[in-house]
Amino acid sequence: MGTYETMLFTPVMPPNKLFKGEYPVTVWISDDANKIPLKIKAKLVVGALHMDLVEASGIRNK
Repeated sequence: MGTYETMLFTPVMPPNKLFKGEYPVTVWISDDANKIPLKIKAKLVVGALHMDLVEASGIRNK
């Protein structure tokens, strides 16, 4: 997909049975007109979740 300037978000999560810790989710969003979620990491009670965007189509703002 290339290289993008990104914004990094770590939302505060209320206590629950799925996520571990106060800031368990980290989201990288492209810092352009499209605001594409490029990467997500989450600390789960059992293990972790890592998602990376590998392909996108139909992007309106290039």
